[in-house]
Amino acid sequence: MGDNIVKTRLSDLEKSNWQQFCKDSGISQSNMLRMMINKVTPEAGNDAEINELKTDRVSVRLTKHCLQKVQQQAIAEGYLSQSNWVRASIMANLYREPVLTDDEMQVLRDSNRQLAALGRNLNQIARVLNIDFRHSDKITREMIEMLDNKIADHKSMVNKLINQNCKRWELEFSDE
Repeated sequence: MGDNIVKTRLSDLEKSNWQQFCKDSGISQSNMLRMMINKVTPEAGNDAEINELKTDRVSVRLTKHCLQKVQQQAIAEGYLSQSNWVRASIMANLYREPVLTDDEMQVLRDSNRQLAALGRNLNQIARVLNIDFRHSDKITREMIEMLDNKIADHKSMVNKLINQNCKRWELEFSDE
């Protein structure tokens, strides 16, 4: 590796999000940036040169066929490297809890935003009912049923995501 340096300015939020992303991935900021550069400009470097942050090492020998399956599965599930996929697989089986990809985390972040919007709608309804009961006729049964349906759809979407993740790692999960 050369001594070339890349710099950029980030907002506080961008910097915080970047640091969290790298931490969640278990990869140093430098190695993550290098990996992303190599991903968009394959001729620039080789992913094999990237040394991920490791505290301890476990070596596993795999047949070519098995290694190819691991590589295919990692790519199919959105992992940046086969090492990250193997690490996530181990964590899921050790802790018997879902280990989410970045895409799945984004779905859950979106989920929280949707739930917050539903909560605001419910607060507005409660405020109308508490402030002036005479205006309660503005709130129709259909409105409440619509909110209830949105909540049920949302719960179904989140449960589907969690169950999909658990099936990936063959974990048992019971939704409420």
